[in-house]
Amino acid sequence: MTWSWRSVRLAASLALLAAAASCGAPAGREPSPAGAIEIPNARHPLPGVLTGGQPTAEQLRRAAEAGYRTVVNLRTEGEAGSLPDEPDLVRRLGLRYVAIPVDHAAGLTEDNVRALHEILEDPEARPMIVHCASGNRVGALFALHARMFEGLPPEEALAAGRQAGLTRLEPEVRRRLESIQPVKP
Repeated sequence: MTWSWRSVRLAASLALLAAAASCGAPAGREPSPAGAIEIPNARHPLPGVLTGGQPTAEQLRRAAEAGYRTVVNLRTEGEAGSLPDEPDLVRRLGLRYVAIPVDHAAGLTEDNVRALHEILEDPEARPMIVHCASGNRVGALFALHARMFEGLPPEEALAAGRQAGLTRLEPEVRRRLESIQPVKP
């Protein structure tokens, strides 16, 4: 089953309202899809998808214990502040590791958007963590994905990107959104 951004947002809103009504959870904060773990700037833009900044080794261990299946790292190899043994650690924990190196604005390519789409469409990959250093590149790629694969208008695609962590790259993403043609199914 393929989820559209509109149906995902509606489902997420309904889930948040139900959770808030049933357990007193604060509105606007969705619980983790597979268990409570936190990473920097944590967001839940899609069912089974946690986005944000660089997780620690302990956070990755907790993710494995909570049932996460995949870690998608958008950081470039050797990037300052990266977890040096992340690919090996993730695999030792029994999780799938996917690297999609996004070198800031230069890495906002169609190929990287397609790579993200491939992993998001894999039902065996969820729940998953998609991270970079802060969540900004994650949100940028999610915005481009929303335009390219969901056909959202640029403003709605930007909103989808912000839900996933888009911040400083917004002007560049806005510029790129205008030239992206949605992929026809």
